Amino acid sequence: MFHFPNSLLSAPPASDFLAAFEVYDVTPAGQVSALTEESAFRDLVQTVAMSGLPTIMTDSSCLPPDVAAVLMFPIYRDGEIVSVIALAASRDSTALGVFEIWEPVGDYSEVGLAQGYYSKLERFQNVSSYIRFEKGSGLPGTVWDNHRAAVHNNLPHHPGFLRSAGAMDEALTSAVGIPIFDDDFVASVILISSAKSPLARGIEIWTLDEHGFTLCEGSYPSLPPCFTLRDGTRLGPDEGLPGMARQHGGACVSSNPEIYAAGRVIPGDQAAQRCGLALPYYDGSVLTSVVVLLF
Repeated sequence: MFHFPNSLLSAPPASDFLAAFEVYDVTPAGQVSALTEESAFRDLVQTVAMSGLPTIMTDSSCLPPDVAAVLMFPIYRDGEIVSVIALAASRDSTALGVFEIWEPVGDYSEVGLAQGYYSKLERFQNVSSYIRFEKGSGLPGTVWDNHRAAVHNNLPHHPGFLRSAGAMDEALTSAVGIPIFDDDFVASVILISSAKSPLARGIEIWTLDEHGFTLCEGSYPSLPPCFTLRDGTRLGPDEGLPGMARQHGGACVSSNPEIYAAGRVIPGDQAAQRCGLALPYYDGSVLTSVVVLLF
């Protein structure tokens, strides 16, 4: 188990859209403990740790005045919840982005929209409300079928993003889909960014084999070129944020450039005030992939 320092990490806002994020460990008894600086989200996170279901809170009476919505979702390992993540959307008028939760409907052959937060993107919300995805179709169905997160860039022209017309209308540019599995499929969590206010400055998906981690997909919409890694880049099993997540056994966060920027040579002025979040995915008890969000 990776041991974190006693002080909690207070991360800067990632963009105009993402006001804050929080990471919590969850004990076998379902109690949460923060790895990041705590806020009013702790009680909300505790309910997710007990229910095991992702949720989006938009009730202003439950949120700080500068937050419009909070997406919270669990990470399972061997049928147990080991982490809960909270992502907070800013109430600022310039904040554009989307949180979605897609859950199985009917005989579980397709998913429908269970909850969504669309900031001011009403046309895209209307398109999303009436569509369903079969297993393997669209981003929600793809991550369900593959048991692995996926990134779609250039959404208006991406062949796998079936709401491309709506994305073009609203200037949405990239999306990451994250599968939530207990013993069975629970939901697909979708995060969609605009060019103006990307949810993360970089998104990576790493897969794990007996030799270590391989970068499967990388997207760096608003990071300097020195942060870019080529697909196929390798890290050792204990290197970087993927290795930190493997050691910790759940989600984790770091502001140490030697960890979040592993595999790169980063000038000191570029490394300051940045951090990364690692979201592991387990097939039963076996770690198979890690999503990294760079802020």
